Amino acid sequence: MFEKSLVAYVDPWSVAAGQTLAVKVSSSITGDYLAELVELICGDNRPHGTGFRERLIEADFAGSYPSREQVLRTGSYAVIPGLPGADRFSFCLYFYPTTPATHPQSIAAGGGLLLDIIDGVIGVGLEGSERLVVPMTLHQSRWHKVLVTYTGSEAGEAALLQLSVASIAGGIGESDRHWRTAEVPLVQSSLVAGDWLLAASIEDDQVTAAFNGRIEAPRLIGDVIDTATADTLLAASVPEHANLLGAWDFALAMGTDQLRDVCGEHHGTTLQMPTRAVKGARWDGSVQRWQDDPAQYGAIHFHEDDLADAGWMTDFEWQIPADLPSGVYAVKLTQGKSEDYVPFFVRPGPGQKTARIVYLAATATYLAYANERLGFTGGIFGAPEPKNASQAYLLEHPEVGYSLYEYHSDGSGVHYSSRLRPILNMKPKTTTWSFNADTNLTNWLHQTGEPFDVVTDEDLHREGEKLLAPYAVVITGTHPEYYSTAMLDGVSNWLNTGGRLMYMGGNGFYWRIAYHPENPAIIEVRRAEDGTRAWIAEPGEYYHAFNGEYGGLWRRLGRPPNQLTGIGFAAQGFDGGTYYRLAAGALDERVAFIMAGVEQSDVIGNYGSQGGGAAGEEIDRLDFALGSPRHALCIASSENHRPGMLRVKEEFHMTNPQLQDRHVRADMVFFETPSGGAVFSTGSISYAGAIAHNAFDNDIARMTNNVLQRFLDTTRFEYPSD
Repeated sequence: MFEKSLVAYVDPWSVAAGQTLAVKVSSSITGDYLAELVELICGDNRPHGTGFRERLIEADFAGSYPSREQVLRTGSYAVIPGLPGADRFSFCLYFYPTTPATHPQSIAAGGGLLLDIIDGVIGVGLEGSERLVVPMTLHQSRWHKVLVTYTGSEAGEAALLQLSVASIAGGIGESDRHWRTAEVPLVQSSLVAGDWLLAASIEDDQVTAAFNGRIEAPRLIGDVIDTATADTLLAASVPEHANLLGAWDFALAMGTDQLRDVCGEHHGTTLQMPTRAVKGARWDGSVQRWQDDPAQYGAIHFHEDDLADAGWMTDFEWQIPADLPSGVYAVKLTQGKSEDYVPFFVRPGPGQKTARIVYLAATATYLAYANERLGFTGGIFGAPEPKNASQAYLLEHPEVGYSLYEYHSDGSGVHYSSRLRPILNMKPKTTTWSFNADTNLTNWLHQTGEPFDVVTDEDLHREGEKLLAPYAVVITGTHPEYYSTAMLDGVSNWLNTGGRLMYMGGNGFYWRIAYHPENPAIIEVRRAEDGTRAWIAEPGEYYHAFNGEYGGLWRRLGRPPNQLTGIGFAAQGFDGGTYYRLAAGALDERVAFIMAGVEQSDVIGNYGSQGGGAAGEEIDRLDFALGSPRHALCIASSENHRPGMLRVKEEFHMTNPQLQDRHVRADMVFFETPSGGAVFSTGSISYAGAIAHNAFDNDIARMTNNVLQRFLDTTRFEYPSD
């Protein structure tokens, strides 16, 4: 039904004049494809939407290119290069299999040795010998310890290979141990030398047999040891042995891709972002924060479906010209009936003149939802079937990776998301959610005729308040849900200097995230304790690996969005929106500028493209108990939401949801700041979809335009005296 041969991604997402955009394309069919540059004005192509709009722009990369298929290979693993050899050796570690019976999985491979799991049992093999198996069924999601020894040959005796495995009950206590010993051919050359892989192996120069589960404390010894010695070495953070060749502590260099050898210089590297800051075999519940006792967090969780960097070759590059205005753009690719849009954002370059308005693209939220499938697989957003070619491609190609709303194949939540891969739902002409919904705002900004710049969350995380300083007005997207500490500080500090903020959505400033300290293409989330969430972080794993910060809701971290925008997440529902009814605050002289030209008919926004009305999908409300400023004015509130619009779970303790709940409402709010600035908040994701109704001739558009024009006025807002 749907045809899609082209997929692509660009690096980076945010570029300025003089910087280079790399475009990486894959096609499943032969022949050339056409590449063009377009400015994306509105991506909503639904019949009742605001109308798809793009503008073709000349670019020196435009033209035809030969297609090629570029493969996506998933699975996280670790590489430890250049290990020394030994004529006799022992190797031990902890492991925690999460899908031991699903497919062949390699725990460790290198130097002629392969330690793996097949059909739920563990085995070991050396080059030239048959695989030695311990017929003990491995326990899913339980810790085990394993020891492999090779004796070499002494006094004419046969070389022996031994495999010993034990499951661990609860904490470190041993519940059972099994072992097997076999005579094997004497290996004449030094064993275990060279590069080693953990959680995968190499076959035909390709990584294969990816492991699902956790690995901790690998130890390599140039001698034969017994199980008691192995237990001692495993339990020690810095083990000691006369013939220790390597010992790795995964609790070190936690926020990086590095593996530290604590007894030498044989450090390793992880690839494709396995999950760190997870509980290890030695976790006993006495600590919850990995920095407090790193020894209890010495494990790494590997997944067969991890993908942080597709690693595709670049098809063409483009240097951003100095005369290209800041905005939202896309590389448009077409091949036969297939097309692909790959968006990117052009921000003002150093020394370039800036506008007085800046649109803040919610790229952290785009990453959180990247390749999310809930909307068409029977999840919370819609019918269980794809509605466009991009959704169909997502269903057929799980190898493009997951969003932060999904689970890995072993049932663990997805903690990391990366932009270094094709992202099928961050495009125009797709579901009007997140990026595509936000194009309703860029459409409105173009219609106003006011100059505006575009910056991204990634820019804000890197530069903070300095990024926003040149601007009088900051306009958010419809759903700026995911915020790092640096991002939240940046907006808050800018607002405290007199800035004017237009919060144009709902469920904003909700989850705390962390950016990878060395690779800003990757974000991390820990869904701790509470909140409307698709999965729940494991106990003891609430702190980010990237920076050690406690994860979860900003509301639970002492910085509820109400303090910043006057409102906070109240309810969600996806069965149609509703209208706002004007509140008493609409009559206050302080908001007369907002109400200018608005018919006093009580009901506004009873229309829209993203639902039945301007108040829908996810909505926010005023709540003084959560920090909404006491002088904030509620201009309008929604009412008569359908039963499917349910109050957020973090507000329930021992009570049940009510079908008629006065707390289920969107509040449109205005307030002034002590520094002469102001905040206008819409309280609804669906709000933006209503602005273009009737060719922008409606009350929602009129009020929004009024706010923008007053916010551009340099006259200070007077802070109420009482």
